[in-house]
Amino acid sequence: MKKTIELYFKKPVNAEVNKDGGKFGAQRDKGRRLHQGLDFNAPVGTTVIASERGVVVYSGTREGSTTTTNYGDTIVIDHAPELGADNRHIYTLYAHLDKRSAYRGQKVGKGETIGISGNSGTMAYYKKLKQSFHLHFEVIDSPTGLDWNHGWPGGHRKDPIGYRGDEKTIEYDLSDLVEKRIFGLNRF
Repeated sequence: MKKTIELYFKKPVNAEVNKDGGKFGAQRDKGRRLHQGLDFNAPVGTTVIASERGVVVYSGTREGSTTTTNYGDTIVIDHAPELGADNRHIYTLYAHLDKRSAYRGQKVGKGETIGISGNSGTMAYYKKLKQSFHLHFEVIDSPTGLDWNHGWPGGHRKDPIGYRGDEKTIEYDLSDLVEKRIFGLNRF
């Protein structure tokens, strides 16, 4: 029996996208990498909300290096937490927060406050651009569940613009999900 999860993503802050390199796919580091999300011009203290309901799978400080992004205080929400690892999952990532008010394992509702915007993790880079406060927002649409407990999953980043305001559905087979729960073949 096939079932679907319907998701309607909304904007995480009441602010516009930074036009100077804040868009998905914009060049970073003199063209060595591309921007993986959207940067919203959200002054420090701006309320950040969950763009859709879900469960927080990461809430912490993500330090970067010369080869990885320094997200600073970050929250990641799984919007299909009821599905096992073998099913599609859509995650949203909220970075450079000043304060986090949602924590790993917490259920959050659509529009619920999860943090406050800031500039954690961005000081050196944004001093060059003369911009510091913003919200970095990503959508990760993965064909399977990702493990946010060990390491940092790469890939599957999608342009968040394509997810806002449109219905996104995740189809799954209910009988497979029930069977896995009954026989313990997959931990949730």
